[in-house]
Amino acid sequence: MLLGLMLMISLSVCVNAVETKPQAVTFQSSYQTHIQNVGWQEWQSDAGVSGTTGRSLRLEGIRLKINDHPNLGITYKTHVQNIGWQNWVDDGAEAGTTGRSLRMEAVRIKLTGSEAEKFDVYYQAHVQNQGWQQWVKNGELAGTEGLSYRMEAIRMVITPKGAAPPDDTTAFKNVIVLISDGCGANHILATDYFTGGQGGIQVYENFPTQYFMSTYSTGKIESADDARYTYDPATIWSSFDELKNRPTDSAASATAMATGTKTYNGAVGVDPNQNNLRNLTEDFEANGKSTGVVTSVELSHATPAAFVAHDTDRSNYSGIANEMIRDSRIDVIMGAGNPLYNDDSVKRSSIEAEHYQFVGGQETWAALEAGALGNDADGDGDPDSWQLIQTKADFEALQSGAAPDRVIGVPPVYTTLQYGRTGDVNAQPFAVALNNQVPSLATMARDSLNVLDNNEEGFFLMIEGGAVDWAASKNQSGRMIEEETAFNQAVAAVCDWVEGNSSWSETLVIVTSDHETGYLTGSSGIYNEVVNNGKGVMPTMVWNSQSHTNQLVPIFAKGPGSDLFRKYAVGSDPVRGAYINNTDIPRVIRELLK
Repeated sequence: MLLGLMLMISLSVCVNAVETKPQAVTFQSSYQTHIQNVGWQEWQSDAGVSGTTGRSLRLEGIRLKINDHPNLGITYKTHVQNIGWQNWVDDGAEAGTTGRSLRMEAVRIKLTGSEAEKFDVYYQAHVQNQGWQQWVKNGELAGTEGLSYRMEAIRMVITPKGAAPPDDTTAFKNVIVLISDGCGANHILATDYFTGGQGGIQVYENFPTQYFMSTYSTGKIESADDARYTYDPATIWSSFDELKNRPTDSAASATAMATGTKTYNGAVGVDPNQNNLRNLTEDFEANGKSTGVVTSVELSHATPAAFVAHDTDRSNYSGIANEMIRDSRIDVIMGAGNPLYNDDSVKRSSIEAEHYQFVGGQETWAALEAGALGNDADGDGDPDSWQLIQTKADFEALQSGAAPDRVIGVPPVYTTLQYGRTGDVNAQPFAVALNNQVPSLATMARDSLNVLDNNEEGFFLMIEGGAVDWAASKNQSGRMIEEETAFNQAVAAVCDWVEGNSSWSETLVIVTSDHETGYLTGSSGIYNEVVNNGKGVMPTMVWNSQSHTNQLVPIFAKGPGSDLFRKYAVGSDPVRGAYINNTDIPRVIRELLK
């Protein structure tokens, strides 16, 4: 499922007024929906999602109200299966039905009160077979009449009169893409259950744009038209094991998300004919914006590599690292791969040549340590030297305050921040003490943002939680939840930065995965959800594979352009509903750059 949905969106709206300044929105609209098999959800607020997507559950009832405004009210009516349009109701009253198993099909909403003319009420319906419709306002119809389609979710926001609806892109400046490597819907749900006792608790689970996404690759070199490598809803559910067939790897999927082109497994930034592809970091750099990549695994691993480098083989770590460090114009690189330490942050007694592979070899590492490495990253004709940071204290200090323009951060650990530490790999989450010598992924996210926002033109940043995949491929439930928790904390840090240092009209945040790993379900051999056993208790969960799968993965988006994903959601899956392709991510982002 796309997990229980709510959300808050910033209401600071830029309005071009000719004579009078629009009335500021200092109050809150609240709404809740009654859902098939769920009942009444919690109240949600301004532009949050109430209802579900990807679960084929109907809305049955709705309540709306205005908080903290004595001169403003709200009135609404619903179109209900077998009934038609009901009468208007007001201010928290129930519209629709409960206990009758009747679907809501449409809704109309208007503001009332002496100050109603100072504001617009925008609302948007998620409809069976259609997905998210366009925003409508002030009594217009959202949903459908005469089609027998159920409404599945709704979101609403009140804006100053004449303001643009949500997802206006005129103030666009930054893009932040966060990728949880190997994460599927059940990985998110299992982590929610263990850490919070219920689903839908992560900030991104409340983003207004939510779909599922296909991840398939071309499979092999020169097979761009190979029909075997695809996602076909008509056949994918023919048997439980079908989802195990023809999965992508991280390199091919990241390349698709970074460039918009499908390629073969193992390819980094090249097409099926091994030609270099232009990636998003190059697009942003051409527009005068800064760029960065951050990961919890080796800095030259497949996902960060695909957003910066070009190589026919993902395992060419040293060559990829050198392209990233010596040749690219990227401004921030952060990740593991420190040759001086093992996975417990213990300094090595002897260092072999292979230990330098993730940082480009011994010569490159020595130049970084000496502060003697850097090319012209900003196009002014002068070299821009890398500033290398390694200690946890240095990472923590970089989260705020003055920051250099170009930073490479390599914490004192070899392959991952936490996953590779010694201890019982099958223990409960966090039962084995964490490595306290390394920064968290959230800290590294804040570091990168503090560096990149030096550029007033904006930036592109990719942040990867890379070891969810590693834990899932070993079916290590506790470590998977640890890694997904660290990723969730990084997303929360990013959203805090947006709300404190930017805005949701400036910054687009996308949260997704490159593929699912482990075929995680609630029961063996059955495609179902993991089962909640309460906070701090491992959910009932079963691994059905030790590899990647070809199933759809969730994607969440908020900010300028997030509504653009709607036009790409042309796939229709019998289980997940409307879905996009991973190549649609750069398509949406490139529309913003036009």
